[in-house]
Amino acid sequence: MKKAKKAIAVTMATVLCMFSFTACDEDFNFFEDTSFGRAISKPFVGSDLIFEANTKIMYSIDGGISWYETIQEIPVGTTYYMAIEMQVSQDEETKKENTVVATVTIPKTNVLDCYLDDHPGKTITGEEDSVNNCIRYSFNLVAGTTPQKFRVVFECLPIDTGRAKVEIEYDDQVSENWDKTGVVKYVEADDE
Repeated sequence: MKKAKKAIAVTMATVLCMFSFTACDEDFNFFEDTSFGRAISKPFVGSDLIFEANTKIMYSIDGGISWYETIQEIPVGTTYYMAIEMQVSQDEETKKENTVVATVTIPKTNVLDCYLDDHPGKTITGEEDSVNNCIRYSFNLVAGTTPQKFRVVFECLPIDTGRAKVEIEYDDQVSENWDKTGVVKYVEADDE
């Protein structure tokens, strides 16, 4: 019996050594490139959580009655609403929910108000950046295998013609590929 256990231990050590040498090749990492490799690596190499973010930017020019994901132009002096929906999901094998920080950056001159979708009237203040003429809002999102959507609404008023860029960036836990940018074009108002 002891000889069998010793033989099994030596065999497993040999297999792990083979996987280790294979994993050292720059072009192929067995521990990351195959499902079997990921399953084997968890107890030995450790597991990194994988986060995916889903971000949607919506606009309303009728006081929030109807929302559109695409908007071409907004006349200067016209109040509009911009809603940002964020949702972060994580690896299904992880049962513990984690917190991810999302930062929304928008031009400072445009923002009249900011509030959570389910708490209108309760204003959220952001951090002003006078050098870049913008405001940054940071939100803690709960990531999970079945995450809930987090929605924040901005009431904006364009005062000059041009383009306004909105950026949503997630912290280092989430790949920057999941960050999102939206652009709104402000045009001269029609005088009628």
